[in-house]
Amino acid sequence: MKTMTLKRMSPEQKHQWNEDGYLIIKNALSAEEVAELVAEVDRLDEASQRLGRDPDTLLHAVNIIDAATEGLFQSVQGHAGTILRPEPSETFLNLIDHPSHLGIICELIGAAIQLSWAEAMVRAPSSTPANRWHKDGSKPYYFASVDGLTPLQWARIGFFLTDVSGPDMGNFTVIPGSHRSGFPKLPQGMEHALTITSFTRFQQVERIDAGVPGARQLTLNAGDAVLFHNALWHCVPRNTSNVWRKNLWYVYTPVWQRLGDRIENSPELLAKCNPVRRQLLGAMVGTSTNGGIHPTDEDVPLVRLFEGKNFLETMSAVDEEYIRSTQQ
Repeated sequence: MKTMTLKRMSPEQKHQWNEDGYLIIKNALSAEEVAELVAEVDRLDEASQRLGRDPDTLLHAVNIIDAATEGLFQSVQGHAGTILRPEPSETFLNLIDHPSHLGIICELIGAAIQLSWAEAMVRAPSSTPANRWHKDGSKPYYFASVDGLTPLQWARIGFFLTDVSGPDMGNFTVIPGSHRSGFPKLPQGMEHALTITSFTRFQQVERIDAGVPGARQLTLNAGDAVLFHNALWHCVPRNTSNVWRKNLWYVYTPVWQRLGDRIENSPELLAKCNPVRRQLLGAMVGTSTNGGIHPTDEDVPLVRLFEGKNFLETMSAVDEEYIRSTQQ
């Protein structure tokens, strides 16, 4: 296994994460990487159109790093659009342990993690919003909150492959700090709040972010990435530009959570992966892993790589740090 350099968060990034619930990683991908990824996304886009998808509708491709056993695409019609499972791409695979973000993910939720989702999206220009105000998490119930705070259960990072450099370009839009404070009280009243958070009615409001206290449309360049907390409220407003917004979403979760866009990985995919990538794909090697709650060092080699000590030593250090904090 090659030596990896795991980038840590800067003090400024830690402050922004704690205060705002998201980070923008500028130039996370090089121009060459962006070009390669755009070519792969375009391939998925074209293939889905050959299967009958309207190019003016959402492309939502899931499990983009592995193959569907039944062919190029497996199509399922859902509320968000056509969900597609493509043939594998090592270009997408190479992002799972990319040095721009893996160390930051480990710093936020630990190194005993896996990649739960890998998605590609293309959003066409539209005069109506593309997605309602919501926070991420299990459905139909959100992650449980304690004293009003929802813990970080997964970390989603979006890699943007086209410029979103102005307003109303289908920008990823957030309410900074809402991972701690919740959805704000709207001056327009209860009915408006119910409409813009509704699965079925959100497109009735042309400007879904207008009048929402603190709402911020993020402006990004191709190659930038956004990492955010699962409890952060966010939406996607209208896209009045002539740019089809292209981006990828990768979701990292603890190894004890079930994989999101696949049940298991193909042997062909795992054969191409080093131990860290196999961990990130959720491929446990131990005979008894306690459902991922107590994995072995062989199951989670990223722990030693990130922490500089094995699983048990790391667990002991975490326990000791907590006890010390209680005694001060």
